[in-house]
Order: sequence, then C-alpha cells, then structure tokens
Amino acid sequence: MANETRSINLLPGSHDEGIVAQFLDWALTIGRLLIIITETLALGTFLYRFSLDMKIIDLHDEIKSSSFIVANFKSSEDKFRDIQTRLALAKQYGEESNKTATMFSDIAEMGRGRVTFQNLLITTELIKIDLQAPSTTTISAFVDALKQYPGITSVSIDKVENKTASAVINVGITAYLQEKPQQKQELPTQQSPLPEGGIN
Repeated sequence: MANETRSINLLPGSHDEGIVAQFLDWALTIGRLLIIITETLALGTFLYRFSLDMKIIDLHDEIKSSSFIVANFKSSEDKFRDIQTRLALAKQYGEESNKTATMFSDIAEMGRGRVTFQNLLITTELIKIDLQAPSTTTISAFVDALKQYPGITSVSIDKVENKTASAVINVGITAYLQEKPQQKQELPTQQSPLPEGGIN
C-alpha cells in the first residue's frame, strides 16, 4: 500500500477569495509595515542615544579640562583680586588725604588776618578748631565764612573764654561734615601740627 501525502490549506483557495482572504492579506501587509517602522524607530532612538552619550562624554572632558585650568590660575586670580583691593583702598585714602589737605588750607586761609589758630583737627565727620581772636566781631565773621564752606552742614561753638589780661578771646568751634553720624570707616585722620603761637 503506497504512502499518500496529504496537505491541508487553511487559507481559502483562489477559487474562494472573498472578504476574509483580502482582510488576512491586508493584515499581513500592515503587520510587516508596522514591524519595519518599529525597528526603524528603535534604531533611530539607539543612534540618537549614542550621540547624546558621546556629547555627554565630551562635555565631561571639557569640564575636567576647564576645572584644571581654573585650579592652576586660582593663585594668580587671588593675587589679582588682592592687588585690586589694595589699589581701591589706596585710591580711597589718597582722595581722603587730598580732601583733608585742601580743607586745612582753605580754613587756614579763611582765618588769615582774623584769628590765630591754636589747634586744627580734621576727621571724616567733623572739624575741631581752637583759636584766639581779638574781638567777637572777628569770631562771628570767621564762623559765618565757615558755615558757607562746601561740605560743612552745621557749626557749633563749644567754648568761649575771654582773657582780659591778654585782650584775646579763646574759642572752641566744631564744624560737622555730615548730618547724622554714620558707620565709622577706617580712614586716615589728619591733625596738622601748628607752630608755637598758632597761625595768624
């Protein structure tokens, strides 16, 4: 008895193509297309992720290189900043010193021929003056001139001592350079030495 091979075709034959056959053919085509699209997206995502990883590695290398440069130049930067600070302080002190010297010269000129200075102290906040004058009129004229000086906000007379024996009046005057006391700064205070007998 000969062996007989039988095959079973689950799909409808060509003689029986209908809606079911067309649907199965369409489903297989769409399935292949979806697989191709999915694989393409996966490959694109992988390549994009790979490029991002390369960029991240490059950025890490750049950061390490920049950090190394910054670390090497840190000492130089500290020196530069220290020099800048010193120059700023020197400029501030220089301006204050010039301002004080100018003020001292102007006040001395203001009292020339009127009063005799016994003491003249100039700080960043006030001016203390001890002087002698022959009359109250002379003192009043000097005080009025002092009030008109730029930068002086108010003037007060601290003491008045009339010495009849020498026919002079000793006066202590305080001139304020600012309205309200502010935070004290470490600025130089200039007290100019006056010769014996004061400045006339």
